[in-house]
Amino acid sequence: MYKNPSKDGYKIIIVDNASQDGTVKYIREKYPEIHLITNKTNRGFAAAVNQGIDASCSVYILLINADCQVYGGSIDILTDYLDHNPGVAVSGPMIVNSDGSIQYSCRTFPSFMGAAVHTLLAHIYPNNPVTRKYKLMDVCRHEPFKVDWVSGSCMMIRRSALQDTGVFDENYFMYVEDTDLCYRMWQKGWEVHYVPHSGILHHVAGSSRKKESREKTSRRAAVRASYRMQKSVFYFFWKNYRRTARVLLMPLIIIALGSRFMTAALKSLVRA
Repeated sequence: MYKNPSKDGYKIIIVDNASQDGTVKYIREKYPEIHLITNKTNRGFAAAVNQGIDASCSVYILLINADCQVYGGSIDILTDYLDHNPGVAVSGPMIVNSDGSIQYSCRTFPSFMGAAVHTLLAHIYPNNPVTRKYKLMDVCRHEPFKVDWVSGSCMMIRRSALQDTGVFDENYFMYVEDTDLCYRMWQKGWEVHYVPHSGILHHVAGSSRKKESREKTSRRAAVRASYRMQKSVFYFFWKNYRRTARVLLMPLIIIALGSRFMTAALKSLVRA
């Protein structure tokens, strides 16, 4: 952010969810100008983001993970895009992984059948047609285009749209809260766009993978993450589809999500 800031005025807000690694002390000593919010307990991602939103007053809000790096001009591209497209509530950048590959950070809303097939096949047959369609893997990314949702690891949000739809649903502790927010945006008539001219480098858990001494902890964390993911996906379907005929397919998604969690747990045991 400091290396490639916005050309307009900005305020950096960091919400710390009860970290124990010295982050709070480091920020206070090195960056006293940052607005730091510290929680005594881990309130979850959605709740922490809402705290940051409440502490801000800008026209646009950039939500960005701590493990992301901003390429030059990327923030301005996102804000300029919203300036010139008043019907767009959220603009998401192209996100690049540490190895230089493109992260599939814009996707379609999951259907019951699509989610079940993707959940069951993604790890053993990642190039299956359902997963490719869900992740928009075959879509040209040279120009901006409408998408169902973009990743919350980095998204620019219009405040007036949040005032219309409400902030993040804090029933999501982690994962899927970005999908849910974009779903509500579309329901209210707002649009979500993917803007590939803006770029963000995302180091997804890179440091933890390099430390063999933390492998056991990482395995436990992976199981917890899988549980939270499946729980969040289930909540998304129950919240948004339970009053439709789609609810009849709920047993299918329960089986699929349960299978995915059991697979993650078994992998952890095998590697122990």
